[in-house]
Amino acid sequence: MGPNLDGFTVLVSTLGLVVAAIIGLAYADAGDFELDRIGAGGGGGDYALSPWTNPDPVVADESDADTYRGPDGAVIRLTGLDVDTPIVLTPAEDTRVSAVWVTGADGRIVTEGEGGEPPRFSTLWDGQIVILVEQPDVELWIDGSGDEPWEASLRFDRGLRADDVLSSSQTLMFTHDGGATTARLSARGGDNLSIQAVTAHGSERPLTEDSPFDRSIAWRDAPLVLFYIESWHDTAWRIEFPTDAGSTPTPTPEGTP
Repeated sequence: MGPNLDGFTVLVSTLGLVVAAIIGLAYADAGDFELDRIGAGGGGGDYALSPWTNPDPVVADESDADTYRGPDGAVIRLTGLDVDTPIVLTPAEDTRVSAVWVTGADGRIVTEGEGGEPPRFSTLWDGQIVILVEQPDVELWIDGSGDEPWEASLRFDRGLRADDVLSSSQTLMFTHDGGATTARLSARGGDNLSIQAVTAHGSERPLTEDSPFDRSIAWRDAPLVLFYIESWHDTAWRIEFPTDAGSTPTPTPEGTP
């Protein structure tokens, strides 16, 4: 009985493999397996951490005006931009986009971010991503989810402008183009205050702290900088920029009021 049982087992295993192969081919013909597309731009692969190096990237689909959709690592190509106006990318509901890298045409690094890589722009506290560029033709490389496509809309908005002093007890986004690289920031009452600074070199978070405090913050040198100040529980804050970009406030050491 041993030889007969072994033969039956081999026969069943062989038939199972054949059936699995037929089912797999059927799904592939139906287009359910988009392995080539995923491997080219999304889902990780060799280009997950540097999609701009992909020689054959996936170009995001513009389904509606200024609304784009694609897999992780897909690229949005924009031309003729006004470099003085920030780009605001807003992910759709239930869409995960954690960051955007920016290059020139064909993935060429024009403006450098950290470590000589393209500038990386991360999400603000409200989920949006604000991008500043130094040239009118750029490529936006989307860091999304490897498991599902992303969808996001684009708009162009400079918002409020701060020349010398700005104060509020609300969450605000504003720009400053005075050439300064430091400012004095103070907060009183309320709770926590967080600030994010965005330049063409990427985004950074120079401060997240409980009030009260009064100190200097600094950011990378750039003609235009955008700030997003998140005020928790109506924390009152005041930011003051130097009137002369060549004479900036002396930075206060961390931990010193």
